[in-house]
Amino acid sequence: MNRLAWAAAALGATAFLVTLAFTGGRGGPGLEPFVPKGLMTIPIEDVREIDVAAPRGHWHFVRTQDGWRATQGTATAGFEARLDSALKLLRNSGPDRVLTEAEVARAGAAQFGLAPPRLRIIVSGPDASVFAISFGVTNPMGLSQYARLDGSSEIALLPAFVAEEWERTGGTP
Repeated sequence: MNRLAWAAAALGATAFLVTLAFTGGRGGPGLEPFVPKGLMTIPIEDVREIDVAAPRGHWHFVRTQDGWRATQGTATAGFEARLDSALKLLRNSGPDRVLTEAEVARAGAAQFGLAPPRLRIIVSGPDASVFAISFGVTNPMGLSQYARLDGSSEIALLPAFVAEEWERTGGTP
């Protein structure tokens, strides 16, 4: 009987492997193709200019055929890599939560630190397309940062590392 059980187990394992080989694997979570969930809809390769206003300074970056060039503000060595990383985070990292206009009004807009903003980014793409976002203070836990898109009455809670990467673009690494 013991040999029969081992033979049945081996046959079952073989059938499972053959099924995986013909179907391409198991379905389920984690196997879906990546889709950017960030607020910026301009494709990264289409970005032409970036304007960053922070408490430590103001920077303007322009993409040329040779890469990024700072036209305003003093950028430190390696700013190009940080700028590309910051763009990817803005495009790929979606909000943890979005507060509706009613929720913002109930809580009081002043507590989000968006007037004036702590950090403001304006991204220009092709055909005069513009994406502008303002960052306020971090939430009480310090894991997310309040952000508002120009023209929107809602406030998004973006992961704090998104704004931190933008703050490093013109400053020290």
